Amino acid sequence: MMELHRDEEAVSAAIATVLLFGGVISIISLMMLTMIPVIEELEGSVERHDMSAQMTQFNHQTTTLSEQGMPGDVVTQEFVPVDGSLAWDMMRSGMWYSSTWQEDHSFRIRDVLDFDDRLKVKHPESTTSTACFSDLRLGPDRPYHYNAPEWADGVIFTTKPGLSFPLGPIDVDLLRNDLVEESVELFVDDVQEWNLDDADWSIESTQELVVYWMRDGEGTTEVRATDANANGLGRSWALPLPAGNVQLNIVSQEVMMVHGNGAFGDFTEVALPSDLVGVRTSWSKAMTISAAQVVHITTTTDAQLMVTIAEEGTTTWKSLTGSIHGTSFVPPTEEGFLLLSNPNGEPATVTWRGSGVTIDELSSYSVAWPPADLDGASMLQSDQPISVVWSGASSPVGVYQMGAVDTGMESGLQVHSNASNSFNLELKSNGDQSILNVSTLSANETVLNQSESLIVSVDNQEIIVQTKEGHGVYAFADHGAIGLHDAIHEGARRCVSIDVTASGWVDLTMPWASMGGRSIADLQKAWKTGDYPASLHIELYGLIVEEPYTPIGSAWVMQISRFVYEFESSVTGMEVAMSGGAVLTNHPEYKPTVLVAPADRGGPGPRFAATIPALHPTSDSAVGGGVLAMEVTLTKRTSLASDVAYEVRRGWAEPYGGAIAASSTQGLEASEDWTIYPGRLDLLTDYVGWVPDPGFGTVESVWHTAGEPIQFSLQISSLDAHVSEVIA
Repeated sequence: MMELHRDEEAVSAAIATVLLFGGVISIISLMMLTMIPVIEELEGSVERHDMSAQMTQFNHQTTTLSEQGMPGDVVTQEFVPVDGSLAWDMMRSGMWYSSTWQEDHSFRIRDVLDFDDRLKVKHPESTTSTACFSDLRLGPDRPYHYNAPEWADGVIFTTKPGLSFPLGPIDVDLLRNDLVEESVELFVDDVQEWNLDDADWSIESTQELVVYWMRDGEGTTEVRATDANANGLGRSWALPLPAGNVQLNIVSQEVMMVHGNGAFGDFTEVALPSDLVGVRTSWSKAMTISAAQVVHITTTTDAQLMVTIAEEGTTTWKSLTGSIHGTSFVPPTEEGFLLLSNPNGEPATVTWRGSGVTIDELSSYSVAWPPADLDGASMLQSDQPISVVWSGASSPVGVYQMGAVDTGMESGLQVHSNASNSFNLELKSNGDQSILNVSTLSANETVLNQSESLIVSVDNQEIIVQTKEGHGVYAFADHGAIGLHDAIHEGARRCVSIDVTASGWVDLTMPWASMGGRSIADLQKAWKTGDYPASLHIELYGLIVEEPYTPIGSAWVMQISRFVYEFESSVTGMEVAMSGGAVLTNHPEYKPTVLVAPADRGGPGPRFAATIPALHPTSDSAVGGGVLAMEVTLTKRTSLASDVAYEVRRGWAEPYGGAIAASSTQGLEASEDWTIYPGRLDLLTDYVGWVPDPGFGTVESVWHTAGEPIQFSLQISSLDAHVSEVIA
């Protein structure tokens, strides 16, 4: 019988070996646990640098395309991800520029890219009177909308000139009760005429148009210049005119040369100013046009232009600051009458060369115009804001736009008239809904929805229209028989009254419904229909000397899509993004970093110019982690501003706003003045360029020129990006 003996030493050795192995495994596990984030961070660093190189190269191509390309030009590139995926971000992107047109004045905006209907403005130097908002309609699948007024029985239109024209045709649809009745394709200088009946007509276009609503083919209108400055004056007009007799009348404050061309031929004429005090330059020309065509008119100085088709008509004449209610006017010199209306609660004294009149509060006065035996255009001055309406007859015949009492502009909350004649007042909401109190109606309140019109019959009586809730209105006085009106698209010139003097931020409500908290699908639908602005132009007016509606500043808010490469490192949510000419990343650890700063041009001297590449994806673009090919097409380039400015600011949406503001001011390190006196912009004389805004935690920077006026030029290029998957 065998006896079993336990080898204690062997057992102990085996147990020690197992424990040692377990300890080694534990140590390795702990080492791996601490090394994995390092490995992941190294992998993330590889992904960041790889995609940064690809996006930097592509950003250079798109920036060059936006600055130097022509419509139809294309750039392409393949994106090869490492382990992440490519996508578009339309909710957390965008930027803005702002400028001021008055010396020693500033204009700042805040909370403009959060998709609600609220924002803040800041202008502490004087009383801020009015702000006007216009939808820029940037991006693909965001057409321009034009709704026909009730009085119109016809329309004539053409393409609006710009820096560059689309390569292909402009698609225009005529809609009746929101159903397409007819479609046309327009090329440069094409003219289209349509007859309308009393149905609900509207026009949709892929590009901005010059649109004239007409009745009976006759009428008069002041025409907006295609290159209008902040004052509404300009030097270039594209006039879609029907066959027949046309009268052109231009007034200016300086000597000017007038050039015209069209299918009829061309002409060049010179208009000389008068030697009399208070008398300016005038030019007139009668033309007979054999067929409908576009007539291009250019002048060598800023001017205003009135067009009369046939022999009569009526039109509102704007002040020298671009407002309907103002204190300084140079009325047209075509023979007729001026209806001067005082919307104030106190008398207004109006003077012109050789005469004058006092208009009682809330009253109107008609005077024959121009003054007799006067060679030139007489200035018209008032000590209170008034409106001026030119008519070819003592009793107005035709259609003209009435100014809002609270804003002094084309739209607002209150409209007043005390004219001694009969007419139909047409009211249209400048937002999604207006609840009105009309003094001549028996009902206390009237609901006016977007795209609807309210017709009020006025018979030799005072009428007051007050918006009780919602957004303001546009108002047109219809005196029957004929009519002509130079239209704006549905998202343009929506004005709100401010009327405060404040050193801090002032809250404003935009005339659009809020989209805050809504999904991207809802937002894209609202951009397409115009229910929410697809980028924004803000014009601020304030009190300068005795003119309450002087242009103070302008801002252009661009909602620009970001092309994003999303990846993971030791943490999730890392990205490399391209937007508005900048390449950005939050790697590592969510630290916003500018890899490539947005391009701009400065100097020589106090000059600044920038072209913004606005990149937006097409609706059928692909996303994901495979190899993707992007094709970017330049569709149009638009001039936003070209004038003398006194302050230029640039802001950027977070999360990269502060980083871009800081990176753009790195040139200050070479300034001796800034080294000795940091933060003292008033002592900074050896540097021209971006400087940080004095505010705390700002996402804005200021273009510094040591107080000199800035030759400011701003353009935007619309780039349509189509992304497709590359199949091996």
